[in-house]
Amino acid sequence: MTRLVLVMVLAVLPVVAGAATYTNAINDGQWRSISSVFECRLEQSVPFFGEVVFRTRAGEASGFYLRTRSARFQAGEAQLLSKAPVWMPEPSEQTLASVPVKRGNRPLWLGSQQAELMLSELNAGRELKLVKDSWYQAEESQPERLAITGIGFRPEYRTYLDCLTGLLPANFEQVKRTALLFPAGVTDELNKKMIRQIDKMLELVKHDSKIRKFYVDGHTDAFGDRADNLELSKQRAELVNQYLVLRGVPEDWIVLRWHGERYPVASNGSVAGRAKNRRVSVRMERLEEVDVLPLASSQ
Repeated sequence: MTRLVLVMVLAVLPVVAGAATYTNAINDGQWRSISSVFECRLEQSVPFFGEVVFRTRAGEASGFYLRTRSARFQAGEAQLLSKAPVWMPEPSEQTLASVPVKRGNRPLWLGSQQAELMLSELNAGRELKLVKDSWYQAEESQPERLAITGIGFRPEYRTYLDCLTGLLPANFEQVKRTALLFPAGVTDELNKKMIRQIDKMLELVKHDSKIRKFYVDGHTDAFGDRADNLELSKQRAELVNQYLVLRGVPEDWIVLRWHGERYPVASNGSVAGRAKNRRVSVRMERLEEVDVLPLASSQ
């Protein structure tokens, strides 16, 4: 009878939702680093939440994002806090920033400045917290917290920093289409800037076995005779083709074309426009399934 009365009393009491905190156990930070010449990542798995990820891609600035399996926060502004752990003298909590949170599997993305600040705080032994209202918006619910612990952070952070020194200078999206701009009348040599542009592409090819096609297209401005311009665009395209082959690109990977003045990218009515039209466009293509030998070393 007493038990029945207790159940009835509890049934009529107002339900007050407590604040959920997603965190790792104090002795298990679960930090891990993932390294390659294309990307460096530093991740922590958080039970019942997902992952927190610091990432730097080749040719790009660093960033931070959350990866979740389901919605945890409402969309809107969240508070990013830094807190000294309990074993430090006089633990304190401070607000680092207000950050935008949205619904979806990646509810938060922060740029390089905030990512580097967060890394600095973790390296100093502090804990980070993200505080935001719960996604289900219960009337009396408290804000939920994601705690990013610094336990086990430093060894993996050193590995992450080592990875950064080995990143390629650019990623595929940045260099897959490159325009080599030629001075007026030049057809006999590639200048230093052009060579640097091509070499940046070839550095990526050495590490990406799926890049197996080059489209080389020669163009000119509209100044002069049309037939002469067609021949000029051919000579420039062949000059680039020769350099690619010299650097070890198989000839059957290269599609060589020339178009003269037919496809301008800017007005030929100005000096600046004609300078953009005097170009050889080099485009790389990735193949999904390949079974070929790696690119030969340069001679």
